[in-house]
Amino acid sequence: MQLAVRRLDAVDLGAAASLGTAVRARAKGFHHEEDRRRFLAGRLAARSLVAGYLQAPEDTVTAVAHCPDCLHGNDGSHGEPRYFIAGRPIPLKVSFSRSGNWLAAALARTRVGVDLEDSAARAFADTAVEDVMATGAERAAIAAVAVPDRPRLRAQIWVRKEALLKASGQGLRVDPRSVETGSDERAREKGLGFSGLRAYDVEPEQLGLPASFALSYAVDAREADGLA
Repeated sequence: MQLAVRRLDAVDLGAAASLGTAVRARAKGFHHEEDRRRFLAGRLAARSLVAGYLQAPEDTVTAVAHCPDCLHGNDGSHGEPRYFIAGRPIPLKVSFSRSGNWLAAALARTRVGVDLEDSAARAFADTAVEDVMATGAERAAIAAVAVPDRPRLRAQIWVRKEALLKASGQGLRVDPRSVETGSDERAREKGLGFSGLRAYDVEPEQLGLPASFALSYAVDAREADGLA
């Protein structure tokens, strides 16, 4: 498996015209220029990582997003990314996540999911996020840590759930409150199971991320040890 991050403000948008029609149309829907730029930069950075990993020219790599049971008609602008080289599906699963000025991407030969969040974001500042994502055990774990440490733990629990649900292919069609991730040190060391998957936390400093960020990835537990 490969896990990588990229700063979005370092991505050259010169090749944005080569992205799919649905992707470019979605970018136009953003009200703020910075949001449009980061969206397009994220798609370009993810494509570049795929091309680099497979040692393929970037202009031969294309992507289609697939969203099962999508209410928008699965227009190809969002959902699970599926990559092709010269029209042929690549032999890898790809997942990526954007947060602020950063993109995280994970590539593997098995089911994979990754999620990235900034724990300093307002969403993690109080208990409101717990109402939509935390189990009873997770609420108790959050309440047990010092108040200044709670935003970080909320963000870490959220990214674990997102990574697991992305890897499962179900995404947020599953209520996050139904997914028990565990939150103690022993659970983090061993990995956290969901539907045959295992999730792992990554310290932000390992990837050059700001210290406030939380990142987790999930892969198929049966194949995790054999990933390269």
